[in-house]
Amino acid sequence: MSANVSLARELTVGATTEPIVAWRAWALTGHRDGTELLHGAPNVDCSCGLHGTHDVEILRRTRCPAVLGRVAFWGRVIEHELGYRAQFGYPQRLTLVCQFCFWLWGPHGTRPAVVGWFQRDELIPFCWPHLEQAQRYGMEPRRLLPADEVDLRLRETYAVDLLAF
Repeated sequence: MSANVSLARELTVGATTEPIVAWRAWALTGHRDGTELLHGAPNVDCSCGLHGTHDVEILRRTRCPAVLGRVAFWGRVIEHELGYRAQFGYPQRLTLVCQFCFWLWGPHGTRPAVVGWFQRDELIPFCWPHLEQAQRYGMEPRRLLPADEVDLRLRETYAVDLLAF
């Protein structure tokens, strides 16, 4: 395939003022990423934009699913086989998840009890059994935070309700 050939022919692209609702997972950090793009997102020839999926089960493959939520996308939206990429988005409902439970059992896993604060401001929610297992393998957080408090602060920051299963 030539480097100049676009795969855009197979993508559905549209602009909408009505939100499209999708699933999304986020890593949890103690800082914001100030990355800026050099072109308008989403672009059919790259992977930029806000990502969301049709099905929550797809998110079990994500690298660090600490926060799970439903998001509303609008503006320029590109539909893919597994979900969407959008120009604008905002969370509708959020919840913390123990990423290890989520990988194993999906959204119906155990709710996290604590959030471990690790180097580089990485925050990882854990249920008690997975925290103990992580510590046995050398994952020692600098500090433990109550998951209920972190979850509440997260939802208050975005003024959204709890995502319940």
